[in-house]
Amino acid sequence: MEPPMSGLKNKIVVLTGASRGIGAAAAREMAPDGPHFILCARTPEACADTKSAVEELGATAECHGFDVSDAAAAKAFVDGVVAAHGRIDVLINNAGMNVVGPVDEVTPDRFQAVLMGNVTGPYNLISAVLPSMLEHDSGSIINITSARAFMPDRFYAAYCASKAALLSMTQCLHFDLAETGVKIFALSPGFTQTDMVAEIYASPAFRAQALSPNQGQKPERPAKMLAWLAREAPADLAGKHCEIQFNDLTLRAGLEDF
Repeated sequence: MEPPMSGLKNKIVVLTGASRGIGAAAAREMAPDGPHFILCARTPEACADTKSAVEELGATAECHGFDVSDAAAAKAFVDGVVAAHGRIDVLINNAGMNVVGPVDEVTPDRFQAVLMGNVTGPYNLISAVLPSMLEHDSGSIINITSARAFMPDRFYAAYCASKAALLSMTQCLHFDLAETGVKIFALSPGFTQTDMVAEIYASPAFRAQALSPNQGQKPERPAKMLAWLAREAPADLAGKHCEIQFNDLTLRAGLEDF
């Protein structure tokens, strides 16, 4: 077994949902370590600003565009990265989507699209990247889930169901990987000021029943936790539901000042 990773210098880090929000903030947080980022969104052009930002901070980067819910596209992408770089050290499944509304408005097709993006997409990439990680007996996978996995609410059927499934899948895969050098983590970033949250709050029906007009913490806070998980890959947190709250975990990750 290879020794555990220490820092991210020269590591190959695949980051989906890298164009904005938590993904872009996490890339900026990790960039001073000097990794090589594989920045992913639906189009490579969408990641151009993130690429420029991380390169200014000391990382190298390239941009790729594909739909994570397309298994063939995900495998072709991963195969290309491994062919070019020899390995993938860290996979961060950050891309996600949401559809908010009552069941008479959220059609089965829209419901299925959320499951495809939030559950099948991460599984596609994990399935594609594991052969290389297992060959090297090393690597970290971080799935961005949500406390909504445990907090059902009005209008949230698709999102809550998808994040509960992603969390359960992560925990199951942890058992599958227990005898290997590959670790898998589930991170719930908490309520965060992202474009997706802004789109939710654009709904008058949602605003009318929201507990607060506050749209959450700045993306830099969960980004700091995500970067810490990527750097340290702490064995005691593998397979666990890591929530960003004011607790021991946030102290370990250095979030006490955020």
